[in-house]
Amino acid sequence: MAEFNSFTQQVGDALPLLEQMGYEVTTFKVTWGLPPKARLRLKSSGNTDPQKVSAIAAKAPSNGVLVSALISSAVTAKRIQSTMKLGTAFLDVDFAVPPRVNMKFVSAKEGSKEEPRDLDDLEFACKN
Repeated sequence: MAEFNSFTQQVGDALPLLEQMGYEVTTFKVTWGLPPKARLRLKSSGNTDPQKVSAIAAKAPSNGVLVSALISSAVTAKRIQSTMKLGTAFLDVDFAVPPRVNMKFVSAKEGSKEEPRDLDDLEFACKN
């Protein structure tokens, strides 16, 4: 648990940088178990200049491998978003063993503002 608490503190310390980069936290989901798991969903609009994002990331203190991976993933998503002229970007970060970052992009077209669904949040009913 001490490792998990340390990790959440590091992520909390990185959130102001991510906000400067144009991201906001939409959900932070924790599953208690052995080992505990956490999922962080970040949402980004297409307004932030990728060069500005890279400059912010360059000033970020290196306070852990996971946080460094989170910041570099945020920079990569901004670059993809800008290059491909996409709308909203979502980063789903699974803090587990091994950690994983999924990037999802929504079209920049007006009717495409819906957030992608997370399959872990869907309930499935099975009938015989």
